Amino acid sequence: MRQTIHLPESWYEHTVSRPLPVVLTADTETDVCVIGGGLAGLTTALELSRHGKRVVLLEGAQIAAGASGRNGGFVSNGFALGIDAVAAHIGLTAARVLYDLSRDGTAYVRDTIVKHDPSIKMGDGWRICVRHDDRGSLARYGESLQKDLGENLQFSSTQETRRLLDTTHYFSSLYFPEAFHIHPLRYALLLAELCVKSGVLIYESTKALSVNKLEAGFVVLTERGRVKAEHIVYCVSALDAKLHPVTARALLPVSTYIGVTEPLEQNVIRTQSALSDTRRAGDYYRLIDQGRILWGGRITTRQSEPYRLADEMRGDMLKTYPKLGLPRMDFAWGGVMGYALHKMPLIGRDGDGHWFATGFGGHGLNTTAMAGCLIAHAIARGDDTYRRFAAFAPRWTFGPLGRVGVQASYWWMQARDRFDETTKG
Repeated sequence: MRQTIHLPESWYEHTVSRPLPVVLTADTETDVCVIGGGLAGLTTALELSRHGKRVVLLEGAQIAAGASGRNGGFVSNGFALGIDAVAAHIGLTAARVLYDLSRDGTAYVRDTIVKHDPSIKMGDGWRICVRHDDRGSLARYGESLQKDLGENLQFSSTQETRRLLDTTHYFSSLYFPEAFHIHPLRYALLLAELCVKSGVLIYESTKALSVNKLEAGFVVLTERGRVKAEHIVYCVSALDAKLHPVTARALLPVSTYIGVTEPLEQNVIRTQSALSDTRRAGDYYRLIDQGRILWGGRITTRQSEPYRLADEMRGDMLKTYPKLGLPRMDFAWGGVMGYALHKMPLIGRDGDGHWFATGFGGHGLNTTAMAGCLIAHAIARGDDTYRRFAAFAPRWTFGPLGRVGVQASYWWMQARDRFDETTKG
């Protein structure tokens, strides 16, 4: 067996160059302090600056060092929670409004890339495949998306699907032509560049240690300086459990993993579109530069990386595509995302006036743009559209017990997936 290579950095990190970081070293005042340099924080800061606000953004490590710069790179409409479940909770009319907001997020990412750096987009479309004979349920689901939400999609039969994807594991599929996939770290660095050009002060390696409410505004303490601001926005996902307890206690840290092959010449995956399957804890993947395959999956509440991660990701890939042989895996890494129990993003303002935009695990990159715009427009223009997400407010995850419960649910979902494939394949 060929030896795998496990590099400490992701393929994304390997293919970018970062500007020298600036660290906060003195006290400063601003209109808005955004805490967290991921995609949501960057979008919030950029849009606030475009609306005339003075903005300071604090990032404890590097820009997009967390899930924002380590994810699968899919951009599509919708949420991790199926729109039928959203409608069951708030009604179809309100669900349509949220879906349209998610569509705005997709358009924001696309338009930003088209205007400033089209090379960040790596492919058009997203195809989701079913791994058993579902007796038409995928087609009916697609019809409901078209009827209820006006979603543009195309249904493909098993024969059509296998013409593009040489595997007997897939049956029918749905294709979403308006979705696309990108280099997420390059997109994040583009947003940071646009922020700086717009006047945002970005400080990396500047961890917010505490936030104290004043009579008028807030003060953020860091190791080497303080930031006094009228408004505070938290965009810190699940990696900071102390700074804003309202959202911290409502997020579960969930890991997923990605491997990237050596450059390949293959005729198994015959599309440049993003790809995934309908399993409750399924695989997601795509072709990237030099014919490499980027393969993701293995969702878990475990936060430590598996010992032989590259081999495990290759094994998952070869279960679906055995004709690929034994390609070398050049990169493998993990990322921690923030999930709310209700599987919707957390967007809003708490009773003490703290704004928040977090919990984007499983949604795709569209929701980070959507949330950033909603919070920025709320602060700068008094727009209350963000209140549309009040029905999905932060809820306690029950701490360690919640993590155990979620992991058990993933194992149960995976068992059901295996049962479906065994009995209906």
